[in-house]
Amino acid sequence: MDGARRVQNREPELSRIFGSNLLGLLLTIPVPAFKAVRGILVGLATLILLLSLFPNRMSASDPSLHPLGDSIAAGTIQFTLHDAAVADERVAIESVYRPYRERDVIKHRSLHLLGSAFRIGSGLVNTQRDEFHSVRQEVRPTNSTARFAVALRDPEADFSAYQLASIRILGRRVGSVEFGRWFPKTPALPAGFGLTSAAEKLGGTIRPGGLGAHPLVGSLPLWPTLRSVELTFAPVEKPEIQLWDALAKKHWEGWRLTTPESWPGGSTVVARHIAGPTVWRGHEYLAFPPAGAPVVARPVPPAGVLPGVSLEVFWSKGDTLDFPEVILEGTVDMIAFPVAKLTPRAREILALSTTLQPGLEPASISAADWEALDALAVPSDAVPVATAMKTNAEGKDVMQMKRGDNFTEPWLFLFGAGYDANRRYSLRALVLHPHPWSGPFPE
Repeated sequence: MDGARRVQNREPELSRIFGSNLLGLLLTIPVPAFKAVRGILVGLATLILLLSLFPNRMSASDPSLHPLGDSIAAGTIQFTLHDAAVADERVAIESVYRPYRERDVIKHRSLHLLGSAFRIGSGLVNTQRDEFHSVRQEVRPTNSTARFAVALRDPEADFSAYQLASIRILGRRVGSVEFGRWFPKTPALPAGFGLTSAAEKLGGTIRPGGLGAHPLVGSLPLWPTLRSVELTFAPVEKPEIQLWDALAKKHWEGWRLTTPESWPGGSTVVARHIAGPTVWRGHEYLAFPPAGAPVVARPVPPAGVLPGVSLEVFWSKGDTLDFPEVILEGTVDMIAFPVAKLTPRAREILALSTTLQPGLEPASISAADWEALDALAVPSDAVPVATAMKTNAEGKDVMQMKRGDNFTEPWLFLFGAGYDANRRYSLRALVLHPHPWSGPFPE
Protein backbone atom coordinates (compact mmCIF):
# COMPACT_ATOMS: atom_id res chain seq x y z
CA MET A 1 0.00 0.00 0.00
CA ASP A 2 2.87 2.37 0.72
CA GLY A 3 4.22 1.88 -2.81
CA ALA A 4 0.79 2.44 -4.29
CA ARG A 5 0.42 5.62 -2.28
CA ARG A 6 3.82 6.84 -3.42
CA VAL A 7 2.87 6.30 -7.07
CA GLN A 8 -0.54 7.83 -6.54
CA ASN A 9 0.95 10.88 -4.88
CA ARG A 10 2.96 11.45 -8.03
CA GLU A 11 -0.19 11.56 -10.19
CA PRO A 12 -0.41 15.36 -10.71
CA GLU A 13 3.25 15.62 -11.78
CA LEU A 14 3.21 12.52 -13.98
CA SER A 15 -0.07 13.53 -15.56
CA ARG A 16 1.38 16.84 -16.59
CA ILE A 17 4.49 15.24 -18.07
CA PHE A 18 3.21 12.05 -19.66
CA GLY A 19 -0.59 12.18 -19.67
CA SER A 20 -3.21 10.10 -17.91
CA ASN A 21 -2.73 7.00 -20.11
CA LEU A 22 0.55 6.25 -18.40
CA LEU A 23 -0.91 6.46 -14.89
CA GLY A 24 -3.19 3.50 -15.45
CA LEU A 25 -0.16 1.44 -16.36
CA LEU A 26 1.95 2.68 -13.43
CA LEU A 27 -0.73 1.83 -10.87
CA THR A 28 -0.52 -1.83 -11.92
CA ILE A 29 3.27 -2.03 -11.57
CA PRO A 30 4.58 -3.70 -8.37
CA VAL A 31 6.62 -1.44 -6.13
CA PRO A 32 9.91 -3.35 -6.56
CA ALA A 33 9.72 -2.92 -10.32
CA PHE A 34 8.91 0.77 -10.15
CA LYS A 35 12.54 1.88 -9.87
CA ALA A 36 13.41 0.19 -13.16
CA VAL A 37 10.37 1.71 -14.86
CA ARG A 38 11.29 5.11 -13.42
CA GLY A 39 14.73 4.85 -15.04
CA ILE A 40 13.17 4.18 -18.42
CA LEU A 41 10.81 7.13 -18.01
CA VAL A 42 13.63 9.46 -17.02
CA GLY A 43 15.49 8.42 -20.17
CA LEU A 44 12.44 9.10 -22.32
CA ALA A 45 11.93 12.49 -20.69
CA THR A 46 15.58 13.32 -21.42
CA LEU A 47 15.09 12.31 -25.06
CA ILE A 48 12.10 14.66 -25.35
CA LEU A 49 14.13 17.49 -23.83
CA LEU A 50 16.96 16.91 -26.32
CA LEU A 51 14.49 16.90 -29.21
CA SER A 52 13.18 20.27 -28.10
CA LEU A 53 16.69 21.73 -27.77
CA PHE A 54 17.97 20.44 -31.12
CA PRO A 55 15.17 20.71 -33.74
CA ASN A 56 15.53 19.48 -37.29
CA ARG A 57 17.21 21.97 -39.60
CA MET A 58 14.82 23.43 -42.13
CA SER A 59 15.40 26.12 -44.73
CA ALA A 60 13.33 29.27 -45.17
CA SER A 61 11.87 27.73 -48.32
CA ASP A 62 9.73 25.63 -46.01
CA PRO A 63 6.19 27.00 -46.53
CA SER A 64 5.63 26.93 -42.77
CA LEU A 65 8.29 29.64 -42.31
CA HIS A 66 8.30 33.29 -43.30
CA PRO A 67 8.72 33.68 -47.11
CA LEU A 68 11.51 36.24 -46.72
CA GLY A 69 13.71 33.87 -44.72
CA ASP A 70 15.22 36.68 -42.65
CA SER A 71 14.43 38.81 -39.63
CA ILE A 72 12.27 41.94 -40.01
CA ALA A 73 12.74 44.92 -37.73
CA ALA A 74 9.85 45.82 -35.47
CA GLY A 75 7.63 48.60 -36.74
CA THR A 76 4.19 49.42 -38.11
CA ILE A 77 2.76 49.84 -41.60
CA GLN A 78 0.13 52.57 -41.89
CA PHE A 79 -2.54 51.85 -44.53
CA THR A 80 -4.71 54.41 -46.30
CA LEU A 81 -6.97 52.80 -48.89
CA HIS A 82 -9.14 55.14 -50.94
CA ASP A 83 -12.38 53.96 -52.59
CA ALA A 84 -12.04 50.74 -50.62
CA ALA A 85 -15.62 50.54 -49.36
CA VAL A 86 -19.21 51.50 -50.00
CA ALA A 87 -21.47 53.35 -47.57
CA ASP A 88 -21.83 51.75 -44.11
CA GLU A 89 -19.55 48.88 -45.05
CA ARG A 90 -17.15 47.33 -42.60
CA VAL A 91 -13.82 46.14 -43.95
CA ALA A 92 -12.14 43.10 -42.38
CA ILE A 93 -8.35 42.79 -42.14
CA GLU A 94 -6.58 39.54 -41.33
CA SER A 95 -2.83 39.65 -40.66
CA VAL A 96 -0.91 36.35 -40.65
CA TYR A 97 2.40 36.05 -38.79
CA ARG A 98 5.04 33.34 -39.23
CA PRO A 99 8.47 32.67 -37.73
CA TYR A 100 11.46 32.92 -40.06
CA ARG A 101 13.50 30.27 -38.20
CA GLU A 102 12.52 26.71 -37.41
CA ARG A 103 13.68 27.08 -33.82
CA ASP A 104 11.12 29.86 -33.29
CA VAL A 105 8.16 27.66 -34.25
CA ILE A 106 6.08 27.06 -31.13
CA LYS A 107 5.80 23.32 -30.60
CA HIS A 108 3.64 21.23 -28.29
CA ARG A 109 5.06 17.74 -27.69
CA SER A 110 3.32 14.80 -26.07
CA LEU A 111 4.53 11.29 -25.22
CA HIS A 112 2.28 8.30 -25.89
CA LEU A 113 3.34 4.94 -24.53
CA LEU A 114 -0.05 3.32 -25.07
CA GLY A 115 -1.98 3.32 -28.32
CA SER A 116 -5.48 4.71 -28.61
CA ALA A 117 -8.18 4.35 -31.22
CA PHE A 118 -8.90 8.05 -30.84
CA ARG A 119 -5.32 9.31 -31.29
CA ILE A 120 -4.04 10.44 -34.68
CA GLY A 121 -0.59 9.14 -35.54
CA SER A 122 1.40 6.18 -34.26
CA GLY A 123 4.65 7.79 -33.08
CA LEU A 124 5.95 7.68 -29.53
CA VAL A 125 6.40 11.45 -29.50
CA ASN A 126 3.77 13.60 -31.20
CA THR A 127 4.53 17.23 -32.06
CA GLN A 128 1.97 19.90 -32.83
CA ARG A 129 3.33 23.04 -34.50
CA ASP A 130 1.91 26.55 -34.42
CA GLU A 131 3.20 27.42 -37.88
CA PHE A 132 1.31 30.70 -38.08
CA HIS A 133 -0.78 33.05 -35.98
CA SER A 134 -3.63 35.24 -37.24
CA VAL A 135 -4.66 38.65 -35.91
CA ARG A 136 -7.96 40.09 -37.09
CA GLN A 137 -9.36 43.60 -36.98
CA GLU A 138 -12.32 45.42 -38.49
CA VAL A 139 -12.59 49.04 -39.56
CA ARG A 140 -15.43 51.26 -40.70
CA PRO A 141 -14.15 53.52 -43.51
CA THR A 142 -14.77 57.25 -43.55
CA ASN A 143 -16.03 58.56 -46.89
CA SER A 144 -14.99 55.27 -48.57
CA THR A 145 -11.40 55.54 -47.24
CA ALA A 146 -10.16 52.82 -44.89
CA ARG A 147 -7.33 53.61 -42.47
CA PHE A 148 -5.63 51.09 -40.22
CA ALA A 149 -2.21 49.95 -39.01
CA VAL A 150 -0.55 46.53 -39.03
CA ALA A 151 2.43 45.62 -36.85
CA LEU A 152 5.44 43.95 -38.48
CA ARG A 153 5.92 41.73 -35.41
CA ASP A 154 3.11 39.73 -33.82
CA PRO A 155 1.50 41.90 -31.11
CA GLU A 156 0.79 38.92 -28.83
CA ALA A 157 3.57 38.11 -26.39
CA ASP A 158 3.36 34.34 -26.91
CA PHE A 159 4.16 34.85 -30.60
CA SER A 160 6.72 37.64 -30.30
CA ALA A 161 9.17 35.76 -32.58
CA TYR A 162 6.59 35.66 -35.39
CA GLN A 163 6.66 38.38 -38.06
CA LEU A 164 4.21 39.64 -40.65
CA ALA A 165 3.77 37.24 -43.58
CA SER A 166 0.59 38.47 -45.27
CA ILE A 167 -2.42 40.76 -44.96
CA ARG A 168 -5.81 39.97 -46.44
CA ILE A 169 -8.46 42.68 -46.86
CA LEU A 170 -12.08 41.63 -47.32
CA GLY A 171 -14.88 43.96 -48.41
CA ARG A 172 -17.85 44.20 -50.72
CA ARG A 173 -16.17 46.73 -53.01
CA VAL A 174 -12.63 45.34 -53.17
CA GLY A 175 -13.54 41.67 -52.75
CA SER A 176 -10.50 39.83 -51.38
CA VAL A 177 -7.15 41.59 -51.77
CA GLU A 178 -3.90 40.24 -50.36
CA PHE A 179 -0.58 41.84 -49.50
CA GLY A 180 1.82 38.91 -49.41
CA ARG A 181 4.43 39.06 -52.17
CA TRP A 182 7.61 39.65 -50.15
CA PHE A 183 10.70 41.27 -51.66
CA PRO A 184 14.06 41.58 -49.83
CA LYS A 185 14.29 45.25 -50.87
CA THR A 186 12.18 47.93 -52.54
CA PRO A 187 10.80 46.35 -55.73
CA ALA A 188 10.81 47.95 -59.18
CA LEU A 189 7.38 47.03 -60.57
CA PRO A 190 6.14 47.19 -64.19
CA ALA A 191 4.23 50.41 -64.84
CA GLY A 192 1.14 48.48 -65.91
CA PHE A 193 0.33 47.60 -62.30
CA GLY A 194 -0.22 51.29 -61.54
CA LEU A 195 2.00 51.15 -58.44
CA THR A 196 4.87 53.38 -57.31
CA SER A 197 7.36 52.19 -54.70
CA ALA A 198 9.94 53.98 -52.56
CA ALA A 199 12.00 52.73 -49.65
CA GLU A 200 9.22 53.29 -47.10
CA LYS A 201 6.11 53.87 -49.23
CA LEU A 202 3.83 52.10 -51.68
CA GLY A 203 1.32 54.19 -53.64
CA GLY A 204 -0.76 54.26 -56.80
CA THR A 205 -4.05 53.05 -58.24
CA ILE A 206 -4.77 49.38 -58.71
CA ARG A 207 -7.26 47.11 -60.46
CA PRO A 208 -7.59 44.11 -58.08
CA GLY A 209 -8.27 41.77 -61.02
CA GLY A 210 -5.04 42.76 -62.76
CA LEU A 211 -2.44 41.52 -60.27
CA GLY A 212 -1.79 38.08 -61.76
CA ALA A 213 1.29 38.92 -63.83
CA HIS A 214 4.90 38.52 -62.73
CA PRO A 215 6.29 39.50 -60.25
CA LEU A 216 3.17 40.03 -58.10
CA VAL A 217 1.39 36.80 -59.15
CA GLY A 218 -1.90 37.86 -57.57
CA SER A 219 -0.60 39.45 -54.36
CA LEU A 220 0.44 43.04 -53.55
CA PRO A 221 4.05 43.65 -52.50
CA LEU A 222 5.66 43.92 -49.06
CA TRP A 223 9.29 44.59 -48.13
CA PRO A 224 11.19 45.10 -44.82
CA THR A 225 11.44 48.91 -44.90
CA LEU A 226 7.83 49.52 -45.98
CA ARG A 227 6.02 51.76 -43.48
CA SER A 228 3.26 53.48 -45.46
CA VAL A 229 0.72 52.25 -48.02
CA GLU A 230 -1.63 54.66 -49.79
CA LEU A 231 -3.61 53.12 -52.63
CA THR A 232 -6.72 53.97 -54.60
CA PHE A 233 -8.84 51.03 -55.63
CA ALA A 234 -10.32 51.04 -59.13
CA PRO A 235 -12.10 47.68 -59.36
CA VAL A 236 -13.87 46.86 -62.61
CA GLU A 237 -16.56 44.27 -63.18
CA LYS A 238 -15.42 41.94 -65.95
CA PRO A 239 -18.49 40.15 -67.37
CA GLU A 240 -18.38 36.39 -66.96
CA ILE A 241 -18.62 34.33 -70.11
CA GLN A 242 -18.79 30.57 -69.66
CA LEU A 243 -19.56 28.15 -72.45
CA TRP A 244 -18.99 24.80 -70.75
CA ASP A 245 -18.25 23.38 -67.32
CA ALA A 246 -16.52 20.00 -67.03
CA LEU A 247 -17.36 19.79 -63.32
CA ALA A 248 -21.07 19.74 -64.19
CA LYS A 249 -20.67 16.54 -66.22
CA LYS A 250 -21.60 13.66 -63.91
CA HIS A 251 -20.69 10.00 -64.43
CA TRP A 252 -24.13 8.78 -63.35
CA GLU A 253 -25.68 10.99 -66.03
CA GLY A 254 -23.72 9.20 -68.75
CA TRP A 255 -20.69 11.47 -69.03
CA ARG A 256 -17.16 10.14 -69.28
CA LEU A 257 -14.19 12.44 -68.67
CA THR A 258 -10.43 12.11 -68.79
CA THR A 259 -8.13 13.14 -65.97
CA PRO A 260 -7.08 16.76 -66.61
CA GLU A 261 -3.85 16.94 -68.61
CA SER A 262 -1.61 19.71 -67.29
CA TRP A 263 0.52 21.85 -69.57
CA PRO A 264 2.47 25.09 -69.02
CA GLY A 265 -0.15 27.62 -67.96
CA GLY A 266 -3.24 25.43 -67.92
CA SER A 267 -4.89 22.03 -68.32
CA THR A 268 -7.12 20.13 -70.74
CA VAL A 269 -9.96 17.68 -70.17
CA VAL A 270 -11.78 15.55 -72.76
CA ALA A 271 -15.41 14.53 -72.27
CA ARG A 272 -18.11 12.61 -74.11
CA HIS A 273 -21.59 11.32 -73.44
CA ILE A 274 -22.26 7.60 -73.89
CA ALA A 275 -25.35 8.41 -75.98
CA GLY A 276 -23.44 9.91 -78.91
CA PRO A 277 -20.10 10.44 -80.67
CA THR A 278 -19.70 14.17 -79.90
CA VAL A 279 -16.52 14.94 -77.97
CA TRP A 280 -15.88 18.09 -75.94
CA ARG A 281 -12.33 19.23 -75.22
CA GLY A 282 -12.04 22.05 -72.69
CA HIS A 283 -8.89 24.10 -72.10
CA GLU A 284 -8.46 26.05 -68.87
CA TYR A 285 -5.94 28.88 -68.77
CA LEU A 286 -4.80 29.58 -65.21
CA ALA A 287 -5.28 33.11 -63.87
CA PHE A 288 -2.56 32.44 -61.28
CA PRO A 289 0.12 29.75 -61.24
CA PRO A 290 -0.37 27.03 -58.60
CA ALA A 291 1.47 27.52 -55.31
CA GLY A 292 5.18 26.92 -55.80
CA ALA A 293 4.87 26.59 -59.60
CA PRO A 294 6.92 28.86 -61.89
CA VAL A 295 5.21 31.75 -63.62
CA VAL A 296 4.37 30.96 -67.25
CA ALA A 297 4.74 34.06 -69.40
CA ARG A 298 2.81 32.50 -72.28
CA PRO A 299 0.66 29.36 -71.91
CA VAL A 300 1.51 26.45 -74.19
CA PRO A 301 -1.58 24.27 -74.82
CA PRO A 302 -1.28 20.80 -76.41
CA ALA A 303 -0.13 20.49 -80.01
CA GLY A 304 -2.84 21.33 -82.51
CA VAL A 305 -4.79 23.57 -80.08
CA LEU A 306 -5.18 27.19 -81.11
CA PRO A 307 -3.86 29.29 -78.18
CA GLY A 308 -6.72 31.29 -76.69
CA VAL A 309 -9.44 28.74 -77.49
CA SER A 310 -11.17 27.53 -74.32
CA LEU A 311 -13.46 24.89 -75.87
CA GLU A 312 -13.42 22.61 -78.89
CA VAL A 313 -16.39 20.45 -79.89
CA PHE A 314 -15.94 17.59 -82.35
CA TRP A 315 -19.47 17.50 -83.74
CA SER A 316 -19.66 14.97 -86.55
CA LYS A 317 -23.33 13.97 -86.15
CA GLY A 318 -26.54 15.51 -84.90
CA ASP A 319 -28.65 18.49 -85.90
CA THR A 320 -28.38 20.49 -82.66
CA LEU A 321 -25.83 21.05 -79.92
CA ASP A 322 -26.86 22.30 -76.46
CA PHE A 323 -24.71 24.28 -74.00
CA PRO A 324 -26.58 23.96 -70.67
CA GLU A 325 -23.86 25.55 -68.51
CA VAL A 326 -23.60 28.73 -70.57
CA ILE A 327 -23.23 32.03 -68.67
CA LEU A 328 -23.38 35.26 -70.67
CA GLU A 329 -23.17 38.35 -68.47
CA GLY A 330 -23.74 41.82 -69.82
CA THR A 331 -24.22 42.49 -73.52
CA VAL A 332 -22.42 39.68 -75.34
CA ASP A 333 -21.56 39.88 -79.01
CA MET A 334 -20.77 36.79 -81.08
CA ILE A 335 -18.68 36.78 -84.23
CA ALA A 336 -17.67 33.78 -86.33
CA PHE A 337 -15.42 32.90 -89.23
CA PRO A 338 -13.58 29.82 -90.53
CA VAL A 339 -10.41 28.89 -88.67
CA ALA A 340 -8.62 28.91 -92.02
CA LYS A 341 -9.36 32.63 -92.29
CA LEU A 342 -7.31 33.48 -89.18
CA THR A 343 -4.57 36.03 -89.87
CA PRO A 344 -1.26 36.10 -87.96
CA ARG A 345 -2.51 39.23 -86.17
CA ALA A 346 -5.72 37.46 -85.12
CA ARG A 347 -3.76 34.47 -83.83
CA GLU A 348 -1.57 36.83 -81.81
CA ILE A 349 -4.61 38.55 -80.27
CA LEU A 350 -6.09 35.22 -79.19
CA ALA A 351 -2.78 34.08 -77.69
CA LEU A 352 -2.36 37.43 -75.93
CA SER A 353 -5.73 36.99 -74.21
CA THR A 354 -4.28 34.03 -72.30
CA THR A 355 -1.17 35.82 -71.04
CA LEU A 356 -1.03 37.56 -67.67
CA GLN A 357 -0.44 41.26 -68.30
CA PRO A 358 0.33 43.76 -65.51
CA GLY A 359 -2.79 45.63 -64.44
CA LEU A 360 -5.17 43.82 -66.81
CA GLU A 361 -7.73 41.13 -66.14
CA PRO A 362 -7.07 37.66 -67.64
CA ALA A 363 -9.17 36.34 -70.54
CA SER A 364 -9.70 39.83 -71.92
CA ILE A 365 -8.51 41.99 -74.83
CA SER A 366 -8.58 45.66 -75.71
CA ALA A 367 -11.44 47.21 -77.66
CA ALA A 368 -9.07 47.79 -80.59
CA ASP A 369 -8.17 44.10 -80.66
CA TRP A 370 -11.84 43.14 -80.58
CA GLU A 371 -12.44 45.40 -83.59
CA ALA A 372 -9.56 43.69 -85.41
CA LEU A 373 -11.19 40.30 -84.84
CA ASP A 374 -14.63 41.64 -85.76
CA ALA A 375 -13.22 42.74 -89.12
CA LEU A 376 -12.69 39.06 -89.99
CA ALA A 377 -16.28 38.04 -89.14
CA VAL A 378 -18.63 36.86 -91.86
CA PRO A 379 -22.29 38.02 -91.97
CA SER A 380 -24.50 36.03 -89.61
CA ASP A 381 -26.59 34.62 -92.45
CA ALA A 382 -23.42 33.16 -93.98
CA VAL A 383 -22.42 31.26 -90.83
CA PRO A 384 -23.17 27.54 -91.33
CA VAL A 385 -24.24 27.10 -87.69
CA ALA A 386 -27.15 29.07 -86.23
CA THR A 387 -26.97 30.09 -82.56
CA ALA A 388 -29.88 30.97 -80.28
CA MET A 389 -30.96 30.85 -76.63
CA LYS A 390 -33.61 28.21 -75.94
CA THR A 391 -35.52 26.82 -72.97
CA ASN A 392 -34.91 23.11 -72.49
CA ALA A 393 -37.28 20.47 -71.11
CA GLU A 394 -36.25 21.31 -67.54
CA GLY A 395 -37.18 24.95 -68.04
CA LYS A 396 -33.56 26.12 -68.06
CA ASP A 397 -32.13 28.60 -70.55
CA VAL A 398 -29.48 26.99 -72.75
CA MET A 399 -27.50 28.08 -75.76
CA GLN A 400 -28.29 25.90 -78.75
CA MET A 401 -26.40 25.61 -82.02
CA LYS A 402 -28.06 24.19 -85.13
CA ARG A 403 -26.10 22.64 -87.96
CA GLY A 404 -26.45 23.86 -91.53
CA ASP A 405 -25.75 21.92 -94.73
CA ASN A 406 -22.53 23.81 -95.50
CA PHE A 407 -20.80 23.11 -92.17
CA THR A 408 -17.79 21.35 -93.69
CA GLU A 409 -14.74 22.94 -92.04
CA PRO A 410 -13.71 24.08 -88.52
CA TRP A 411 -15.25 27.40 -87.47
CA LEU A 412 -14.16 29.80 -84.74
CA PHE A 413 -16.85 31.47 -82.62
CA LEU A 414 -15.82 34.40 -80.42
CA PHE A 415 -17.99 35.69 -77.57
CA GLY A 416 -17.11 39.17 -76.31
CA ALA A 417 -18.64 41.50 -73.71
CA GLY A 418 -17.44 45.07 -73.30
CA TYR A 419 -16.55 46.46 -69.86
CA ASP A 420 -14.50 49.25 -68.27
CA ALA A 421 -16.46 51.80 -70.32
CA ASN A 422 -16.01 49.48 -73.34
CA ARG A 423 -12.24 49.93 -73.26
CA ARG A 424 -11.81 46.18 -72.84
CA TYR A 425 -13.68 43.01 -73.80
CA SER A 426 -14.14 39.80 -71.84
CA LEU A 427 -13.43 36.99 -74.31
CA ARG A 428 -14.23 33.32 -74.82
CA ALA A 429 -13.35 31.32 -77.96
CA LEU A 430 -15.03 28.17 -79.26
CA VAL A 431 -14.01 25.98 -82.20
CA LEU A 432 -16.55 23.65 -83.81
CA HIS A 433 -15.11 20.75 -85.80
CA PRO A 434 -17.37 18.96 -88.31
CA HIS A 435 -15.17 15.84 -88.24
CA PRO A 436 -15.11 13.21 -85.46
CA TRP A 437 -12.63 13.08 -82.61
CA SER A 438 -9.53 11.07 -83.59
CA GLY A 439 -8.01 10.56 -80.14
CA PRO A 440 -8.81 8.00 -77.45
CA PHE A 441 -12.30 8.17 -75.98
CA PRO A 442 -12.64 8.79 -72.24
CA GLU A 443 -13.91 5.66 -70.48
